Amino acid sequence: MAFQALASWPELRDKLVYKGGRVLALRLGGEQRASYDLDANLLLAFAIKHPDRNEQAEMLRDLFTQAIQAHAETQDPVRYELVDVRVKHRPRADHPLGWNAFEVVVKLRDFMNEGVQGLPNIEFDVAAPEELGTHAVAPLGVGGDTVFAYTLERIAGEKMRAFLSSLPSYRHKVKKPGDAVRAKDLYDVTKILGVHPIGEVDFWKAAAEEFHLACASRYIDCTGIGTFAEDIDVTRSTYETDATLPKDIVFDAAWHAIEDIVRFWEAQRVFPLRFPLPNGNSGQPGRP
Repeated sequence: MAFQALASWPELRDKLVYKGGRVLALRLGGEQRASYDLDANLLLAFAIKHPDRNEQAEMLRDLFTQAIQAHAETQDPVRYELVDVRVKHRPRADHPLGWNAFEVVVKLRDFMNEGVQGLPNIEFDVAAPEELGTHAVAPLGVGGDTVFAYTLERIAGEKMRAFLSSLPSYRHKVKKPGDAVRAKDLYDVTKILGVHPIGEVDFWKAAAEEFHLACASRYIDCTGIGTFAEDIDVTRSTYETDATLPKDIVFDAAWHAIEDIVRFWEAQRVFPLRFPLPNGNSGQPGRP
């Protein structure tokens, strides 16, 4: 309901681009890994036009409120009523590298479950804007409306980047507290490879472009398969014990998929990638 509400609200279309597990499932079609994630990025043009994050938060709160209220009023019979929309700064203070994001928390009243206590709120993660390539965004149909959302090329590149961002070397570089390895990204990339085999050269060249841009935006270094294989025993254990992952793709199959993609990118001379932090004390300039 919430995604359809946002999709139907035209004033959000030049401010957000959608991504996350829900978008991936819609792009792939068929039965996919269950995900209620609804993530978005601020669009760079919007962030440049409205650089103050408090103003951004206020605009998002107003637009989410208008979109959800308007959609709720179209229901017959009415099932949901909007109670509250809160926009939280993530992090609370300005991020030292400018990666200011938001968490939008939506509270609804469900008239079909009024006696049920503690119904969960709906949460949207809205990430800081990033530079996007020419293959990054395309229209996506949602409940009769159209949004702009990440393509599978962008999702593949970003998920490869996201996996690297959870490994120890990068966490040490940006002084990021230890998070769990993002094993689900290996699963999702393997599903994409199943739809777009490595022989689809144009697709994986486009994904490489998006991977490069995604790494550059977060200062992620990569020399090739060795970077992906850092702490591979931990990656394997995390993958195999993740209760949220379906069991149709075993770890070895997922890892072989990563190897195939990286091998293709190595042949395209995507690596090495090295991006120093703005203070200049890490690495060398990234490849053009």
